[in-house]
Amino acid sequence: MSLNLKKILGALILVIGLIFFFLSIANNNLNLALVSLTSTLIFWTIYSLFLDEFDIQIFSWIIFSAGFLLSLSIFFLYAVEEIPYPTGAIIFHANGIAAALGVSIFSLLPVIFLHQINSEKKSNNTNLEIDNTDANPKIKSDDWELATKEELQSGEFEVG
Repeated sequence: MSLNLKKILGALILVIGLIFFFLSIANNNLNLALVSLTSTLIFWTIYSLFLDEFDIQIFSWIIFSAGFLLSLSIFFLYAVEEIPYPTGAIIFHANGIAAALGVSIFSLLPVIFLHQINSEKKSNNTNLEIDNTDANPKIKSDDWELATKEELQSGEFEVG
């Protein structure tokens, strides 16, 4: 199977799962939406591992995106309630807000771990290498000569 077809099928798995998720959320069925979301993630992971196309960076971003969508869904289903009187009034429920924030913070963890791993790799690659192979510098001009230790301690020389 060609590389493009593998990636297209993987993306198609995610898109179909996302469609089922949004259809379930539109029907106010969070349980079915959660089942479709997790089964899609599991199926995509197995597919990627089976075809040797699994990338931890992509997986981290997919987990973050899925968690963010889930937290938004929880927020709008359980934290926000419109009441009839006065017209257009909205009540916020602390339980729904707490659940949405909890899902959000846990969905951030894979991206934070990925960022930490990448920053450690960058810091290991930026170590300076100092080349001390030439202890005696070569002077290109004949007008200069190296000072001896006695001359350095006497202070009777000019620094060029």
